[in-house]
Amino acid sequence: MSKINRENSPKHILVCDDIEPFVKIMKLALESEGYKVSTANRGSEAIEKIQMKKPNLLITNLMMPDMSGWDVINYVRQNLKLNTLPILIVSATNEEHFLNNEIAGFLCKPVKLDVFVKKVKSILSLS
Repeated sequence: MSKINRENSPKHILVCDDIEPFVKIMKLALESEGYKVSTANRGSEAIEKIQMKKPNLLITNLMMPDMSGWDVINYVRQNLKLNTLPILIVSATNEEHFLNNEIAGFLCKPVKLDVFVKKVKSILSLS
């Protein structure tokens, strides 16, 4: 896998999922590609981190205990007015049919790391 251009500052990605081992795997995979990665294990934590520093990409699960991924997405779009923030959903639920143009992509768990990284690169190359 090729690394991102080190001359530019690395893209910042926020990964939000309540399953800690999954978050760690995604973080390691993305960091190995040169991305700066922050993590959150709850939707409310993701919102707090986005308010402090807007990421270049939000990756979120849909089913989480305190707020669903849809609640996070709606808050980001409506309350924070971040309509151009790319969002990638990675979830075990098959809700891809609910997607609209506000979502940059959807991957169903379990997801292969190479497919995951390729999708992230594709989304970030468009933003």
